[in-house]
Amino acid sequence: MKLKSIKYFDKSINWRLERTEFKDLTLLVGASGVGKTQILNAILNLKRIANGSSQNGIEWDVEFSTVDDSIYRWKGSFENKGFEANFVNYSDEENKKNRPKIISENVFLNGKEVVKRDNKDIIFDGKKTVKLSQQESVINLLKEEELISPAYQGFSKIIHDDYSHTMKEFSIVYFKNILRRGVKNLTKKYQSLESIQNSGEETSVKLFLIYNNDRETFKKIKDLFSDIFPQVEDIKIELLKKDVKGIQPLFKDIPFIQLKEKGVKDWIHETNISSGMFRTLMHISELYLCAEGTVILIDEFENSLGINCIDELTEDLLNSRRKLQFIITSHHPYIINNISYENWKLVTRKAGTVRTHDAQEFNIGKSKHDAFIQLINLDEYKTGIE
Repeated sequence: MKLKSIKYFDKSINWRLERTEFKDLTLLVGASGVGKTQILNAILNLKRIANGSSQNGIEWDVEFSTVDDSIYRWKGSFENKGFEANFVNYSDEENKKNRPKIISENVFLNGKEVVKRDNKDIIFDGKKTVKLSQQESVINLLKEEELISPAYQGFSKIIHDDYSHTMKEFSIVYFKNILRRGVKNLTKKYQSLESIQNSGEETSVKLFLIYNNDRETFKKIKDLFSDIFPQVEDIKIELLKKDVKGIQPLFKDIPFIQLKEKGVKDWIHETNISSGMFRTLMHISELYLCAEGTVILIDEFENSLGINCIDELTEDLLNSRRKLQFIITSHHPYIINNISYENWKLVTRKAGTVRTHDAQEFNIGKSKHDAFIQLINLDEYKTGIE
């Protein structure tokens, strides 16, 4: 999918995002605390709503296209049960019946309304449906329907890059996703590049599948990684051949990412890989292994990355020829300066209302001065306050 625009209001905390438009690559810039991360969280909340989650006090209006170039507009509103309701665990059986209900919801496909909903009825394609849950979105309830399925599939392709967790936590994810289903079963199920891209697995698991079933694509990923880290001469994803301190015995049947550095005898297993190297490998892998139509959200792109990583990864992101959309935030001068000002969105805030602005609104790019210098001299960039 491709997000075209979003308008969002969290009534429970009185936080509002005015309509914001997105391109294939959108870089959110601005002072700390203005709402850049909250914009990404708003997008993730829409994904949760599409997947059937009940979100207290949320009102939204989003326009997006799918891989077949259909244009959807989806808007709706949940009841507001107050700020305290944000801390209730609605997954508990006793609280499920008290989840916030949807007050209204509409879905338009290529300009035609295909769903109209109020707090009583759902009209789908001109006909009233049977009684359905008032706490789940129609995107989730009708996800098997031909008119709605592309929208549901689109939201499932929104991913949030967050590799700030520790290698130990990553190993636990690996454990749950590989050991539980069996290494051999996964490698047999997903053999082609396309099937791996569309598998829905985590990037780390996809990388393991590519290592086993598509060495040509794996070599491209490895070569790009070695360009950034020339000291690395090889990468493998295999079982550990000997016991490693800190690795529990039950992990012996799990393949680990391992690096071989020039002049170093032993392989470096993933628990000892630096956070910057690991995050770089995951970013590169996503460029090759995520499904067509994926929306990739990256908060503070520079986190855990050295300057050598930032240079190469920014170039790779800009040069990607696949049908991907990137919405990223950054404070790093190199990233901002290396991405065209036409892709910038300057984020500002007035009380609880957040707005985004194109660089052209401030005449950035219309003079001989460097666009980045013009940006950092704006009061709106320095303070973030309108």
